[in-house]
Amino acid sequence: MTTLPTLCELFQQTCAAHPDLPALVAEGEADVTWSQYADRVGALAAGLQSLGLRPGETVTLLTRNTPDFHIVDTAVMHARGVPFSVHAGDPVTALINLVTVARPRLIISEPGYLETARALVEGAGPDCRLIVLGEDARPAELTIHEVDLRGRAVEQPDEAWRSITADDTATLIFTSGTTGPPKAVQLSHRAITASLRGFESFAPVQPDGRLLSYLPLNHIAERFMTHYTSLAYGAAVNCVADASTLYEDIVRTRPTRFFGVPRVYEKLADRARELISADSALVAAQRTGLEVVRGQQAGEVLDARRQGEADAAFERLGAVRAALGLDRAVYRGVATAPSSYGLLEFFLSIGLPVGDIWGLSEAIMCTSNPPDAIRLGTVGRFLAGVEGRIAVTGELCVRGPNTFSGYLHQPEKTAEILDADGWIHTGDLGKIEDGYLSIIGRMKEIMITAGGHNLSPATIEGAVKDASPLIDHVIAIADGQRYVSALIALDRSQLESFAARSGLIGGFEALARAEAVRAEVERAVEEANTRLSRPETVRRWQLVEQEWLPGGDEVTPTMKLRRAEIARKYSVQIAELYRS
Repeated sequence: MTTLPTLCELFQQTCAAHPDLPALVAEGEADVTWSQYADRVGALAAGLQSLGLRPGETVTLLTRNTPDFHIVDTAVMHARGVPFSVHAGDPVTALINLVTVARPRLIISEPGYLETARALVEGAGPDCRLIVLGEDARPAELTIHEVDLRGRAVEQPDEAWRSITADDTATLIFTSGTTGPPKAVQLSHRAITASLRGFESFAPVQPDGRLLSYLPLNHIAERFMTHYTSLAYGAAVNCVADASTLYEDIVRTRPTRFFGVPRVYEKLADRARELISADSALVAAQRTGLEVVRGQQAGEVLDARRQGEADAAFERLGAVRAALGLDRAVYRGVATAPSSYGLLEFFLSIGLPVGDIWGLSEAIMCTSNPPDAIRLGTVGRFLAGVEGRIAVTGELCVRGPNTFSGYLHQPEKTAEILDADGWIHTGDLGKIEDGYLSIIGRMKEIMITAGGHNLSPATIEGAVKDASPLIDHVIAIADGQRYVSALIALDRSQLESFAARSGLIGGFEALARAEAVRAEVERAVEEANTRLSRPETVRRWQLVEQEWLPGGDEVTPTMKLRRAEIARKYSVQIAELYRS
């Protein structure tokens, strides 16, 4: 097996190569250079060891996307601990379940989350101690400043990071729990660095590049795309502590590499469409771009005349790309939930290729669409060293150096997904054509109608969402039923814009009941049905009159539908959809 460096080795190399470049950036704060980053990490690692943190012990992080997260997470790794993040917006009872599994020795928290942090310390047991990223520590607790001072007082700090191996655990990622209780995925340095190396060959990273960190840190997507990528290649991480400012921060930062979940790109597309619709020249340019994209996806080669028209159209659309803040991004990726074909086609049509990628907590990065060879409807090609095959059941299986080391304390659960030959049984249905992988759906989510039709809900849901910006979330229902129905949730900002244009007044619930709103949703469903097969068409639907917010009952923080919870919570409404 190829020798791979640890994340700590990569960090040390980056700090030595670029000591004066900015490493961590936050609005209103002084930039942290790589040399300053290394100094803080060294002191905190020594301080953590002085507190008795032993190799392999876990440390819970309760922070927003701030420079402190990066410094503390990296320091814990250097002390040979295993850092993992939890999401402060989750119920305390759910978080206590996580620390019960992970058994952390330390919990490190921002001041704003201290009530939750103290409950977690109590739930973790008597050996757990709280460190506060501020000055609000109680007598039995420590501030991060005190830990720093303890580390600097050590005459000859033990550079524990030098003894870390590629097979040591770098972090824990708890599965989202959409299909059962969360499990702690153990990710080794090898799994992460193998994914970094494979992905970098598709999308190189420059040391003077800019990344934007804003997604939940308890998921591998954010950790991989910004935190670990920065450690390995030196690009500066711009921290967005308040996601409500994201779209302004994109414009301010102008990232050179950008990653988002589908909903973020949907919002960006809405902004782009508003700009385009206000200028007839941009409308014509986008139409040309769309024709070009559709031709290219069909395998057509542009002649000189058509190429000139395409170049002129994309140049004109440069103003739109700049207004979104993505004009300097040499790579844009999307994952964590299904992306609609129409959404990614739109971005290609304005000269902003967005590549669908695919991975999972247990295997991090598996595939990517090359920026210059995106095939819509697929999640790209397998990265170097990653194997993929489709089982006779249609299930996608993968193996490679990017795979996890098992679920913490749950060998029986590990055996359910990881077989003796090293193949991970992903639970996804897929197909591979010309080296490109397409995800058809989840094995557990395939709906079988009363008429025996096997349907993928993601296909139906994507078609309806594509048909109107008003629609935020769709859940298709058909299992055991005569036909497909759907619950539809609206997007607040788009609903308010629609209301302003239509002369409607009222709060969210009142607007959701407005006849004009229902008519627009009806139009969107009818349009979606023209793109679906007869068994897939949505026969009946109902609007829900509340938002489905990330981290709520219906949607995970990474925008995945909590299908079982929705079925339970909306059982009355669903029953009404099948009432004769």
